[in-house]
Amino acid sequence: MQAYTIFLPAYNEAEILVPNTEKLLHYLDSLQTPYEVLIGSNGSVDATARLGEELQQRSPRVRAFHLSQKAPGAAFRRAVELMRYECLISLDMDLSVALRFVPEALRLLEEYDIVIGSKKLGVENRSLYRRLGSDIFIAYSRMLGLPFDDYSLGAKAYRKSVLDAYRGAIGRGTFYVQHIIALAHRDGLKLKQLPVECMDNRRSRFNLCWEGLYKFWCISMLWIRNGRFRGPKRI
Repeated sequence: MQAYTIFLPAYNEAEILVPNTEKLLHYLDSLQTPYEVLIGSNGSVDATARLGEELQQRSPRVRAFHLSQKAPGAAFRRAVELMRYECLISLDMDLSVALRFVPEALRLLEEYDIVIGSKKLGVENRSLYRRLGSDIFIAYSRMLGLPFDDYSLGAKAYRKSVLDAYRGAIGRGTFYVQHIIALAHRDGLKLKQLPVECMDNRRSRFNLCWEGLYKFWCISMLWIRNGRFRGPKRI
């Protein structure tokens, strides 16, 4: 497997940041492949930023940064600027997706440009409300020509060349994931969906109603500018 960067966005995650990062480091060490972990605090008002800095001081594998405003896209863009390796894997700070996604995604990145961890194709233990909301949005995206099943921030893997090519698609909010996927699909890049196991029963860090409206608006505007997202169906 090739060397890789793990990105963990963090918003007020002081309670779980240290134990989950240590759990992740222990698992990644077992893979015996060079790696780094970037922790991107954005808008945190608890001890998240301080704890990230302390982890950085204790572990040569960890680097941490803090942005003053809650802006997951801006944090991802900063991670792309800082990443040392040619592959980037984004995970949620709660590690809600089974960690075997990491080695499986790395193997696929040897052939594909983007690997999309899909809860719909795997095991999804989330609230009915969240599953219903994502089902509606995925159905709408399919109507516009995007044949994929997951646009959440976590469990996504990218080649650096793709992130460099579509850096302009990385806005401040959460839509950057779907924006990159839509443009890559349109341009005929190789995308692969990978079933994942997700156990996520904690309260979302986002206002789900606002997130839904925001994403419906963004994908609609992107479709208006680009037309149907035609591209080879690589799932």
